[in-house]
Amino acid sequence: MVQQLERKRQTNQFPPDAPVGFPVFFRTYSRRTAEGKRESWKDVCERAIAGLTELGKLTPEESNLLYRMQLQLKALSSGRWLWIGGTEWIKQPENFPGAYNCSSTNILDWRSFGLLMDLAMMGCGTGAVLEPRYINQLPPIRNHLKVKLWGKIGATSPAMRREETEVKISGNKVIIHVGDSRQGWVASYQSLLELSTEERFTDSVEVDIDLSDVRPAGEPLKGFGGVANPVKLPDMYQRCAGILNKAVGRQLNSVECSLLIDEAAVTIVAGNVRRSAGIRQFTFDDQLGGNAKNNLWQQDENGNWRIDPDRDALRMANHTRIFHHKPTLEECIAAVRKQYYSGEGAIMWAGESVARANGDLLQSREQKTDFMLAYSQGKSREWLRERYPNIAPEELEHRLARVGLNPCLSDDTWILTENGAQKIKDLLGKQVGLFVNGELFSTTKEGFYETGVKRLYRLTTKEGYEIRATDNHPFLKITAQTQKKQYSEWTELKDLSVGDRVSIHNHKGIQPWCGDGTFGEGWLLGSLVGDGNFSVSEKHSKQTAVLRYWGDNQAQMGDYAAMSGPCRVPRDKSTGKTSKALIKEELGSQLTAIAYPCNQYTQVRGSFPGAPTLSFASWQRHGWVSPETIGALYKLAKRFGMKQRCLDRAESLGTRARGRHRSHKTVTPAVERASSDFYRGFLQGFFDADGSVEGGQQGGVSVRLYQSDLNALKAVQRMLLRLGIASKLYQHCPERRELLPDGKGGQKLYNCKAAHELSVSRANLKEFHAIVGFSDPDKKAKLDALLCKQRFRKESFTVRISSIEFDGIEPVYDCTVPGVSRFDANGFVVHNCGEIVGANFFCNLSEIHLNQIDPHNYQEQADAFTAGALSVATLLNHKFVEPRYRDSRELDPIVGVSFTGLFDFFVNAFGVDWLHWWKEGRPELHGGLEYKQREIEYLSRWKEIVHRVVWDYCDRHSLKCPNRCTTCQPSGTKSLLTGASPGWHPPKAQRFIRRVTFAKNDPVALACIDYGYNVVPSQSDKDENGNLLHDPFSPLCSEWLVEIPVAVPWADLPGADAIDIAKFSAIAQMDFYLTVQRYWTTHNSSATIELRENEIEALGTRIYEAIALDEGYISAALLARFDDHQSFPRLPFEPIDKQQYDRMIQEVQMRRQTDDFQAALSRYDSGYAAVGPAGCDSDKCLFPRP
Repeated sequence: MVQQLERKRQTNQFPPDAPVGFPVFFRTYSRRTAEGKRESWKDVCERAIAGLTELGKLTPEESNLLYRMQLQLKALSSGRWLWIGGTEWIKQPENFPGAYNCSSTNILDWRSFGLLMDLAMMGCGTGAVLEPRYINQLPPIRNHLKVKLWGKIGATSPAMRREETEVKISGNKVIIHVGDSRQGWVASYQSLLELSTEERFTDSVEVDIDLSDVRPAGEPLKGFGGVANPVKLPDMYQRCAGILNKAVGRQLNSVECSLLIDEAAVTIVAGNVRRSAGIRQFTFDDQLGGNAKNNLWQQDENGNWRIDPDRDALRMANHTRIFHHKPTLEECIAAVRKQYYSGEGAIMWAGESVARANGDLLQSREQKTDFMLAYSQGKSREWLRERYPNIAPEELEHRLARVGLNPCLSDDTWILTENGAQKIKDLLGKQVGLFVNGELFSTTKEGFYETGVKRLYRLTTKEGYEIRATDNHPFLKITAQTQKKQYSEWTELKDLSVGDRVSIHNHKGIQPWCGDGTFGEGWLLGSLVGDGNFSVSEKHSKQTAVLRYWGDNQAQMGDYAAMSGPCRVPRDKSTGKTSKALIKEELGSQLTAIAYPCNQYTQVRGSFPGAPTLSFASWQRHGWVSPETIGALYKLAKRFGMKQRCLDRAESLGTRARGRHRSHKTVTPAVERASSDFYRGFLQGFFDADGSVEGGQQGGVSVRLYQSDLNALKAVQRMLLRLGIASKLYQHCPERRELLPDGKGGQKLYNCKAAHELSVSRANLKEFHAIVGFSDPDKKAKLDALLCKQRFRKESFTVRISSIEFDGIEPVYDCTVPGVSRFDANGFVVHNCGEIVGANFFCNLSEIHLNQIDPHNYQEQADAFTAGALSVATLLNHKFVEPRYRDSRELDPIVGVSFTGLFDFFVNAFGVDWLHWWKEGRPELHGGLEYKQREIEYLSRWKEIVHRVVWDYCDRHSLKCPNRCTTCQPSGTKSLLTGASPGWHPPKAQRFIRRVTFAKNDPVALACIDYGYNVVPSQSDKDENGNLLHDPFSPLCSEWLVEIPVAVPWADLPGADAIDIAKFSAIAQMDFYLTVQRYWTTHNSSATIELRENEIEALGTRIYEAIALDEGYISAALLARFDDHQSFPRLPFEPIDKQQYDRMIQEVQMRRQTDDFQAALSRYDSGYAAVGPAGCDSDKCLFPRP
């Protein structure tokens, strides 16, 4: 472990030129120890690296390198990992997303919305793709929701709180009891959305939201860390309902989808304390999406800023427009102009993104250029298929369309396993072997897992088979059938229609499976369900089970029943005869068969303890007697879930049931879970009792089972299919009251039971005869005779759909079966999640702080980038619970090593002259080519190190290698730990104000006040008119911005002050961005280019050229220079000159009450804050997917 490694002693101080380091560290990355103290930087490093060492099975040398580089602030693991790495919480698979910076999800179902809320609550940044091809899959809004809140937050005591959300529906009224957990919040949010499209309602839906189980603000979250903050949770339901109600009668548009996602983000953030980073991607021609933030902020004549309250939530995410064709010059200039005035609407060129995502196939510049041409012409699929014909269709779709799926089943679905039939709810988290057409395949070690709460549909077939599944679960649809071959394709439930045929499993020749019960025990219980009953002896007051047989074969059947019992009828082995002596020796026998000639039946039952022993003569007269325990058959039935229960008074009125008992005599779940030998016995006993052989040589032959209990027949149908025998269920007559002869010449209304039958026919009869058969002599003889003279058509193992109906909202589950990617669910052939493709991913970023590294020390650089590569590679060992993300990880693993402080590094490497070259616009004259060549050498060398280390690690640990590993994030938060210029960007200025967000009265913010820093209200705090507040101590204020004056490390270099960074041209920034993009970045580089109004056309033209000439451009955000067009108030950065900086530093020193920040913090450090870093600081996706 890391703690055991030899290390040099290090201080916990952050660099003196990083004044924001301490506030940001204690706010964002320092957790509470078990003793309630805050972690030091050394503590964080030990915890985080220990977690990476355990997860990644790192060697001591690798672990030591990671620790040394991180402690020295040269190579840091992701911000999320700094917060959560090494904790017990992150070791739980359902919490793995909490370790990642960001994710991308296609919004195509209600689950997508719930999933994004879940991810945001774990601190993961959320990307949402809102293109029409996805959101058009959402159902139309049909119900008007009337939301009412009741139950005070925190009203329920901790011991009595429910963790899971419960949804109760009665008519048009719904009660949502919100659970006190992350999953509970998500389920309540998603359930509200689903109610808007629920088809069962006939009018407006009254939705009561019960919040009484939700823990109050300030209560600690023991696993994740920090505290609960539900202050904005109640508003979420009202605001979401308002958005949905405006769309009744149509589908949601892209902006409404974005608003629903962002309303959840506002709730999670609770005043932007723990920011939920987000990006929303729209198509280039989506005018609603493109203009969603127009005039979001407005300034009145007094200079006060006001936000549109109906669109307030949109500030939670950045908006990007996706171009699937190369944009025209006019489109590029228009986009630049729009971004200048609004800060939104960046162009994302999807062709470059897809080409980079396929870097393993497009290995030459010529190939990449040719592919992007095909992409812009809409021919990328054909291009790849022509050159790589062996790529599986699923992988091809993943590489191009990135369509995500989330197929799921209900927990009561029966799955055929190596241990027999089991319900999904009994298989959660267990690796198990599953039968697929009679052959055994194993799931992954996760087994079945919950995939969320979703709408379920009941698929019923003409043959009687049925299943409950989500509308996107794939079934094997039959597209054509010939005598020799069957053609099929995977089809989602929502794309199936009544009349379509789908496959069921063919388990002919299946190997026996173990389980409870023997053949004989099965036969007895099958006979009991058919020809038996329960009774209570008046004499002994004991419950017993009784079998009765009529007809000419009653003696033989009684004998067979007794022989099937726990003990056999005592007979002499040599003569085969019985004797009185043998009877006495076998008092342990438990079943008795007695003939009742007057009633014309033979009865089989057990004996009560202490019952009088019958004489041998009596035994000979009545059959055979085993007189010890007459309750044996009842005990056997009870073992398999069959028993009597007492009737309540209402049930017993008017009944003749002796002792007021009712039998629960049916095919129970325990019967379905039994062994294959028990199956054969049970089915034979049942068919012996209630079955018949129908037909003859002139007509069709079938074996039929008659029952009034429809569920029993459905269970028998499933059991038969597991043995390789298909059947058909006919529902004839339901329960009813009918006029029948009363025996006195008249008629009378009688209660008539339902009448149903199950039919086994065609080739299935031979399987039935061989595996199940009859013990009844007459039925056996008839079936034998008919089978000798018949030729049967081969069974196709297909069924025809008769209905698909909505069947509720419940938790749903799935599994992964590598190789075959399917399994048996209620007999149907259904797809698993293992090879369903998706464009949904997580990215994990490490970060190299180049401002802390010597430009001339190449070994130090190699160590830092090696550590960064190992840090991200270890997380490839995660196996995600959510299918859409797990599938994407398996097909396309993603990691990202980033850097920050690149601009500072090159100033240190090249001096002030490099700054003058920037001032001139980075021309290729006057030594410009030499500077650029040296930049390229550094970037290329670092990229080679990262890919070599990641690929070597993956090879050693048998992981699929990523085809791209480098990126560049802006690193707004981690950069503050060392005072680095974020990402590749130049700093805003040599000196600026850095504003850091805290909750009002947060201990760290209070320590900042004592340390001398100024505090103002944040953007989130507004008065009743939407105007920004000015007084940080106003009762309306809930969030503070701490203002810290900052100077870059090289601000005082001789000649540096002569360079006005704010005058660096947009073209120069674009040139540096493209250099990084082409020679370092294999994913995407976060780029925010600052411009002035007179640069709009020039920059638009340069973006057009970069795309047209395939220079590597994917996307870049644009922002008006602070002094040229202030689009937003109280930005995180505000440039200041040296005089203002000196004055502010002097004011800080005057206000400062202590020089020890941690000591100041300890004065207020009695409570917990809502802590943890934002998932991503980027204004665009570093891992874009079209």
